[in-house]
Amino acid sequence: MSQSNAIVVIIDDDKDLESSKRGFFIELRMEFKEVRVFDTPSEGVEFIQNNLQERILVLLDIGFPANLPNGHVIMDSIRSFSFLIPVIIWSGVDQTAEPFADFINNKTFAFLSKAASNEDIVNKLKEAYKFADHDVSVALEDWIATHSEEERAKPYMLSVDGKELSLNDILKEIRLQTDTGKQFSKKLTKLTIDLLIRKKESLND
Repeated sequence: MSQSNAIVVIIDDDKDLESSKRGFFIELRMEFKEVRVFDTPSEGVEFIQNNLQERILVLLDIGFPANLPNGHVIMDSIRSFSFLIPVIIWSGVDQTAEPFADFINNKTFAFLSKAASNEDIVNKLKEAYKFADHDVSVALEDWIATHSEEERAKPYMLSVDGKELSLNDILKEIRLQTDTGKQFSKKLTKLTIDLLIRKKESLND
């Protein structure tokens, strides 16, 4: 069984989550490279923001103590720096009583009940991983991986404001969805389409 190279980030205020769902966490760690649990939302968001070079999948609870931001606020925080990270809402709240429009607008990948089976949760995370696999940042990541660490750190191009960007910088700009990142993604997509139309008759891995 091949393990995906994604990090699963769980943001949930249940401090006993790992011990109470030991079997679930064993399954997660068999399927994914790493699993990180944060019962403090700010720490979870900070980890995600500081690790945008990684493939990250998020399981996010909605309900938190009154002194902490709830899932809606946490989702807004994540989307303030990236729309490319798949986020699955995983909660025990009554979906008929909870407003979900903002989650939909923030491109939530899926909604799961806390009562969902381990299999259903793991399968949904796998779906999210495959979905993200079609993103331009992933294709770029695969290409960057063919270069040495030294090559990745070297200046590769100039941004519109004259800033030197390495391959690692470009990947981060795309995942942060900055103007530079969006512009690079758009140009890369246009170039790829042009090359395929002019020089390729079929697609190969």
